[in-house]
Amino acid sequence: MQLIMGHKKLTLLIVGAVAGVIAIWLIYRRHWKLFGLGVLAAVIVALAIGVHLFKQRYPNQAVFDGSRISDSLAILLGTDARLTKFSPEPFLKVERTPIERAAYPAIDIHFHLESLPPDITPERLVQAMDAAGIAKVANLGGLPGMFEQFATTFRDKYPDRFLLFVKPDIAAIAHEGGIQEQVEWIRKAARMGAQGMKFNKSLGLGHRDATGKLVRVDDQRLDPIWEEAAKLGLPIVLHIADNIAFFQKPDINNERYTELVQNPQWSYYGLPGYPTYEELMKERETLLQRHPNTIIIGAHMGCNEDDLAYVGYMLDKYPNYYVDMSSVVQGLGRQPLHARNFFIKYQDRILFGSDGGFMLAGSGDGWTAERMYRSYEEFLETDNEYIKIPLAEITHQGYWRVYGLKLPPEVLEKIYVRNAEKLIPSKESVLARLAAETQQPATAAPAPTKESGS
Repeated sequence: MQLIMGHKKLTLLIVGAVAGVIAIWLIYRRHWKLFGLGVLAAVIVALAIGVHLFKQRYPNQAVFDGSRISDSLAILLGTDARLTKFSPEPFLKVERTPIERAAYPAIDIHFHLESLPPDITPERLVQAMDAAGIAKVANLGGLPGMFEQFATTFRDKYPDRFLLFVKPDIAAIAHEGGIQEQVEWIRKAARMGAQGMKFNKSLGLGHRDATGKLVRVDDQRLDPIWEEAAKLGLPIVLHIADNIAFFQKPDINNERYTELVQNPQWSYYGLPGYPTYEELMKERETLLQRHPNTIIIGAHMGCNEDDLAYVGYMLDKYPNYYVDMSSVVQGLGRQPLHARNFFIKYQDRILFGSDGGFMLAGSGDGWTAERMYRSYEEFLETDNEYIKIPLAEITHQGYWRVYGLKLPPEVLEKIYVRNAEKLIPSKESVLARLAAETQQPATAAPAPTKESGS
């Protein structure tokens, strides 16, 4: 892409230089009529280029779209309003059961310490966890440097409250020996206390190899990483794709249109060289088939929250597959009867997660960590009606409200606690497995000092 942009700039410079020389020659020879026509042609070309660039930068623009000029006029006349400004407050009055703390000491399998604003210190986060009944959170921001940072600033201060997951850098596939370097990084992180692993959606949609091709989810060159996770007993939180709406045409028939029109870069619809949603799902299945001993937790209900029948098919077919429920209450809570039956049926395969971190408020009336957690707990534990989704004003995941599931106590306990305890190994277990694999003593690596690490 940079090479293409470089060629375009060079072409424009050459054309501009030639045009400048011609203009000087016309002025010198006093061909004023030709000079005027040339200036007019240059202005027309510049406008055409400007319009083209504007349309590329704003693909949903209405300025040069004749079919949408009437929409813009309606907004100017006050007979319509911007959908992205629509924020209705319901007049509906219904009783609600308040929830202050989780029914069981919950383990949040999906949290991002790297996304926390600076005013949320380890002490402030633990205070919120205590208030909302959260026993532990698993941090998924585990790239080199970041892992060590959170080991010292959060985990070492509160060793019983924070679990650290290591994150391989798939970009390493672009150079020779890069995958083995990542295997060594996983082993190093295991010595520092890693108890799980994380991949985000850049696998399949972002990372490219040395040839410039997107790295597939089931790329066999990554096999050593998946196998290392199995050897060490590390469960992998795997975020593949996004909600299916992000792969559909971003028009007024798309129910996530308001998000996509404000963030066109989130849309994968029609992008040349990119996989479809269905292709990504098939690649994940191939991965699960190839690595049956690797525990994989599909982040965000596997990004299939709008198709629980498919999630059930995946759970039935692949015993090494689990899902977390982070950031998908907007999809689950609008189908409460179906979702409740699903949670009860698959109560041994669903883990609690919040996706917390981004845009949380340290205090005040915003989305504090306490408020975020209590919104999840309200969804799981009550039959409250027409409630806001967690982080509603931040994530803008649809403009509807949701309904609580009121799950039985034995189901809540598994989702909050037991399933995570079953999957997450102790640090001692990981060290023992590492020692058996590498024939080295099963001792933890010393914490990095200020001089030797970040």
